[in-house]
Amino acid sequence: MQFLKYKIGNWLPHVIGVLFMLLMPMFVFNSSDNNLTFWIYTYYFHMVFMIIIFYVNYLFVTPHFYFTKNKFYYFGGLLLFAILMIIISQLVYRFLDFDQLRESMGLFPTPESNEKPGLIHPRLIDNFFLYMFVIGTSTGASIIKRHHQNEKEQQAREKAHLDTELSFLKNQISPHFFFNALNNIYALIAIDSDKAQQSVEKLSGLMRYLIYESDIRTIELRKEFEFTKNYIELMRQRLTSKVTLEVDIADNVENVNIPPLMFIPFVENAFKHGVSYREKSFIRISLKTVKNKVVFSCENSIPSNNYNGQKNIGGVGITNIKKRLDLIYGNKAKLKMDTYNNTFIVDLVIPFDEDKK
Repeated sequence: MQFLKYKIGNWLPHVIGVLFMLLMPMFVFNSSDNNLTFWIYTYYFHMVFMIIIFYVNYLFVTPHFYFTKNKFYYFGGLLLFAILMIIISQLVYRFLDFDQLRESMGLFPTPESNEKPGLIHPRLIDNFFLYMFVIGTSTGASIIKRHHQNEKEQQAREKAHLDTELSFLKNQISPHFFFNALNNIYALIAIDSDKAQQSVEKLSGLMRYLIYESDIRTIELRKEFEFTKNYIELMRQRLTSKVTLEVDIADNVENVNIPPLMFIPFVENAFKHGVSYREKSFIRISLKTVKNKVVFSCENSIPSNNYNGQKNIGGVGITNIKKRLDLIYGNKAKLKMDTYNNTFIVDLVIPFDEDKK
């Protein structure tokens, strides 16, 4: 069904254009005038050849030779093709005896019939330029079609590549995060078994989300917010009193879907680069919806021993997010990363469609 819709969408403009060209004389010209009637006959005669020329070049010549052969041979072949079609059209014109038809309708000979012998018939010159114009138009249409196909193929390749990177991103998040989380839980068991049990439940939920629920193109906004919040809570356990963590994640969000794991790479980087155990540091995370947008903000201090690393941040996770945003949203999503007063700042705004609530 999708393939049928694609074909109809591609060919519908062609069908409409051809029907318009074929039906136009019937509604525009007065059929009682013999001159106009004869002109209509010749119009349809040449229209048949123009359609043949257009689609032979559009469907066969340009796709098979323009993109693969030497351009000199291609354009030379088109010139010969135009001349051949002129010869064929003139043979058919004489075979159908249009001149006799003109006389039978009581019309005067055209001025071009009085031209001196030996000169090229003006009608041939007109037909040549007309056919070359049709060939040029069909070549342009074929090139545009090929360009659109290349864009779609490139997008399909990028989507497949990003799906692979998303899987890699999940695998990248999992090992060291779960290792740290398990270490924290192990330490909690001897100190506070109830808290350790709660942490195990949160960790289980995060694992379920990463393994099962995030393996799709979109996820409920509520689940993405909850996953981000639980991730932060587990990471909080390994922070010391020297680190100030401020979290503002909305509880009530819109009933819409967004691509999964859009915020975690920034949160993970904040804990990785913004935490210092020797000096005071901070992390501020905000995640909410404003009208028809998801607004994410993450700020972290840059420890003195990690300034260059944080300033030049750009790991696989961040690169992946940039590519996904560009492919899915184009210029509708806004991502800004900057450093100011020893603070690394991330602002991300993702639009969602209110009609899909």
